[in-house]
Amino acid sequence: MVPIMSTHPPGSWRRRAWTTAAVTTSVFCSLMTVGLAGAANNAPTWNHALGLALNLVAAFALIRRHEKPWLVLGLAVIGPLVFETDATAALIALYAVARFATGRLLASAAGVVLVACGVSLSYDAFRRRDYSVLTIGTTIVEDGPGPEWNVPLWIAWLVAAVLVATVTGLAILRRTQSDLDVAVHTRDRYAKQSDALREEAILVAERTRIARDMHDTLAASLSRISLFAGGLQVNSTEGPEKVANSASLIRQTAHDALDDLKRIIGVLRGAGEYSGGRQSVEGISDLVYGARENGTPISMSMHLSPGDVGASSSQVAYRVVQESLTNAQKHAQGAPVQVTVQGTDHGGIRVSVRNHTTGAPAFAHGSGSGLIGLAEQVRQVGGTFDARPMPGEFVVESWLPWHT
Repeated sequence: MVPIMSTHPPGSWRRRAWTTAAVTTSVFCSLMTVGLAGAANNAPTWNHALGLALNLVAAFALIRRHEKPWLVLGLAVIGPLVFETDATAALIALYAVARFATGRLLASAAGVVLVACGVSLSYDAFRRRDYSVLTIGTTIVEDGPGPEWNVPLWIAWLVAAVLVATVTGLAILRRTQSDLDVAVHTRDRYAKQSDALREEAILVAERTRIARDMHDTLAASLSRISLFAGGLQVNSTEGPEKVANSASLIRQTAHDALDDLKRIIGVLRGAGEYSGGRQSVEGISDLVYGARENGTPISMSMHLSPGDVGASSSQVAYRVVQESLTNAQKHAQGAPVQVTVQGTDHGGIRVSVRNHTTGAPAFAHGSGSGLIGLAEQVRQVGGTFDARPMPGEFVVESWLPWHT
């Protein structure tokens, strides 16, 4: 057999159960009150009958107390205000009103119900004690006269005030709890949205950084290819060995640039993590070797303490040397270059690249965007950067933290 699945949410079943209990309680209390009042013979029968009829209408109207709370409250207070009957339906309707009403509206509703309860219990105060709700449980002597003493009216109104205050307090407490639940749910929803936006912003920033690094890397690679091709054209008559060497450098540089391009495209598509490829302190020697093969006279001094350099600082150090060598080859081709890399785990890494100038300074022939982007990368890892012309040479210096 196929199981029958309920189409009603759990909350609807709870509300139906509470509604059934409310209607049943109201009907029971009305019947009990009419029975006690009729046995006490305090009022004519028509009074009890009309009060019971109004209370039954109010009891079944409690089914709609959440949709039309004010109408239900009005129906519930008519009976106990005019006839000798109970105010149970009025108290239940007050609970529904107090779930949303505040201020003067709530005070007015509570005041009307207080009067209805007070009038109803005032009738009860003048009944025989064995037929009174206020003194229910009074011991009756068998074969003796029934107790006839009256209960002071202030007790009846005090009980009415306690009942109204209890119902109103419980409704306000439940409303506060619901508001807190809604606030917590809203906070959690906004927190999730904020986390998602933050993660997206971090992802966009990381991809922007990767794209910028790759732009700089590819620009440097293409510049070297252009320089190697120009050297090949100028030195094409110097023999097949020189031509083959230059062609090999062009092929290797293009191959490396293509590998970097494939890697970054894969990262931007979400297929992996970007680690900078061969861009590290260890790769600086390869940069110097490639520049020497291109005919640039370079002297290099590298002294690093044992230990692993932070990935970000290592990559940026590589970029400083790469961009500096590219500028030197573009704007002072053939001039001597001095590369110095020194670092300790306590003092950080200092990178210095000096090249003799053969004319105008490097930034005079270009936009200077390469050095500007380089300075931004250095500062992002917490380092310092300086690039300036000096008498007879152009100097690029930077300091980078060791562990970043």
